[in-house]
Amino acid sequence: MKNSLLRPQNKIKRLQWAKNHSSWTSREWTKVLWSDESKFQIFGSRRRVFVRRRQGERANMECIVPTVKHGGDSVMVWGCFGNNTTGDLKLIEGVLNKEGFNQILEENALLCPLWAALSGEILSSMMIMIQNIHQNCVENIWSQGVLSQMKFPDLNPIELLWNKLYRKVRESKTTSKIHLWELLQKSWNEISQEILIKLTERMPCLCRAVIKAKGGFFEGNKI
Repeated sequence: MKNSLLRPQNKIKRLQWAKNHSSWTSREWTKVLWSDESKFQIFGSRRRVFVRRRQGERANMECIVPTVKHGGDSVMVWGCFGNNTTGDLKLIEGVLNKEGFNQILEENALLCPLWAALSGEILSSMMIMIQNIHQNCVENIWSQGVLSQMKFPDLNPIELLWNKLYRKVRESKTTSKIHLWELLQKSWNEISQEILIKLTERMPCLCRAVIKAKGGFFEGNKI
């Protein structure tokens, strides 16, 4: 199993965050809107692939794994989910600046039907988890009392949904950015309520696991 490097300061942040939320119930976690962005490549796998072949077949096309320099064409997307519902998957075209990120939040988080599914609570009781470099550009939203922001140290459960989409992309032979975008939308829309509920209900267990691991890696971080 491979994991990203966890520096001591990251472990401290993860541990403190888990302790701060260790008393939260599954009900409280249903009020959180998880959001993130991710990049998908047509030929993006950096994993080593082993091919069985006979002697003299090394150059045969069926024994070659195609690669593209600089990672090939890619698609950047933004998504969110809360409780048992996903928001619309948003295609990010070009560089995502502060204005563009603000627009994504307003159109795809604050105004989307997803809010009605978040336990039927009033908006002022909701929290939104945003994990990217543009956190400081949405202060006007917080100041309006619509949402409160949860700062999250790389434990966002939406990463597990991205992993499901990565597997779908690897299994499918996408041939273009349009094809890749269509596949991502289809796969995102096929995510079941059961999986989303499982991700929400596992948060108390996740906090306990992080505390037990003293902020380090732990087993069972998959769906």
